[in-house]
Amino acid sequence: MVKKLLTDCFRHHVWGYKHVRLLKQSIVALLMFFCLGSSMQTFAQDNPWFFGLHTRSNSVWTNDILSVGSMVVNTGIAASIEGALYTDLIAVDYHYVKLEDNGEEVDFKQNNPYGFTAYDLFNDLEVGFKVGWQGAETPIGLYVYGAYGINQYKLRFLGERDYSKHKLQSVRMGVGVKISPLRFMLLDYGWCPIIELGTTYVNNFKYKGPNGNDKDQINNGMRSSYAIGVQFGERGNYSIMLGMDMLHYDIFNRNYTPDGGFWYPYANFSSKDMNFNLSFCLNLW
Repeated sequence: MVKKLLTDCFRHHVWGYKHVRLLKQSIVALLMFFCLGSSMQTFAQDNPWFFGLHTRSNSVWTNDILSVGSMVVNTGIAASIEGALYTDLIAVDYHYVKLEDNGEEVDFKQNNPYGFTAYDLFNDLEVGFKVGWQGAETPIGLYVYGAYGINQYKLRFLGERDYSKHKLQSVRMGVGVKISPLRFMLLDYGWCPIIELGTTYVNNFKYKGPNGNDKDQINNGMRSSYAIGVQFGERGNYSIMLGMDMLHYDIFNRNYTPDGGFWYPYANFSSKDMNFNLSFCLNLW
């Protein structure tokens, strides 16, 4: 039972356990993304600030709806404040996760990214706001964001017949920078390389599972992200990015003890979490 709780918390932050996972985005969202982007006008040549929704989800359908919805909302915000428009869409996600407790593995029932149950639709859901600055002619852009995250997992440990359901909620705060050191190439070649670096603090404030709801069983910590890609368009309005992110802490608290120091259920636990993705970004001034 303790192992159950253990894996649950870990699975909250990742899309696969001891697996590589591929999330294919719906072609409908991709088409709408580029069609809407190509039809939008430039709102303000001199205002480099942008403000809008930030969303993502493990479910293809939920992610599509959130992505297109946030793009429409962000477009309205940009028009009303005469600011820049920035929005992105995760097209493909490749996630590797590994959890070990003295070499033993825990089985879990993966949600179906194309499914329509509540467990499928509301998995690895993240909704928040992003504020940033990106000049049309400058090689550097900065942003900060805050988001609420929720995950659900069904786990089965060795010797158990049934899966148990786990739910974890978190608040995430992050900053990032985009760098285009060779932006002058846009004039001559119509494209230029771009690099993005970011870091996020994850605060897991609530957990619910079969072994109790004590959130002291899990850790909080930093997550970093790295991406490289290509900007294209007259002013670098579009970009395609290949990125990765990784956690820098173990999900479970090795020092946690439920009985005053006699038993440490997570003392031998370790975890790895790395995510690779392909995203499309739109930036209009």
